[in-house]
Amino acid sequence: MDRKEFAKQALWASAMVAAAPVAGRSRERSSLLEEAGLSFRPLFNGRDLSGFVDVNTSEDTWWVEDGILKATGEPIGVIRTEKQYQNFILDIEWRHMEPGGNSGVFVWSDGTPYKDNPYPKGMEVQMLDTQWAEINDRPVEYVHGHLFPAMNLEGTIPDNPSEIEGRSYALENRVKGTGQWNRYIVVCVDGTIKLSVNGKFVNGIRSTERKKGYICPESEGAEVHFRKIDIMELPDGVITPDQAAPVVD
Repeated sequence: MDRKEFAKQALWASAMVAAAPVAGRSRERSSLLEEAGLSFRPLFNGRDLSGFVDVNTSEDTWWVEDGILKATGEPIGVIRTEKQYQNFILDIEWRHMEPGGNSGVFVWSDGTPYKDNPYPKGMEVQMLDTQWAEINDRPVEYVHGHLFPAMNLEGTIPDNPSEIEGRSYALENRVKGTGQWNRYIVVCVDGTIKLSVNGKFVNGIRSTERKKGYICPESEGAEVHFRKIDIMELPDGVITPDQAAPVVD
């Protein structure tokens, strides 16, 4: 598959995923994507934490209840996938249970914390409760799908630059409030991340230094729920060894 066809297929697939309605989306989505030879599979199986490895939280931080992956928020840290991913689409449903809650998912991430911090180096797709900006006296744009490099990762080019160098704001406020489910489609291809929030693509960023790594859901101080974490793997691109995160045994 040449580069042009790969890009076309990836963008077409992500558009079909983002456009599928909430009701009956699985059947419609599967039919459309099978025509392109692509399919989703669950990273979170709805039963337990199989497929994930705890990095720096505790045995009491994460649990599964009624098909939902839940985190207390304490201690601050992440779990990671067992393997690394390069080009893929994530389909994630999440909600905060406390006003001002903070969480996210790291992509192309290290599998260990960065130095003395609780977070890994990688690209973060922010997941904030809608009251977070007011509580923390920050711009409201932080809340609706902020994309940024974490833990000293350099070489990012934001679509919509924020006041902090290297970070990208969402163009539209689409995140729902406390207790309500949100759906992110996260398209990660050849160093570029495009984010759909509840049915519309609103943000993007490019990483020149990191294009492969672990996927890490985050626990950060407040209870957060994940109802679904599905992945569609896409064909790999050409990267250099230093553009991949270190492999963790």
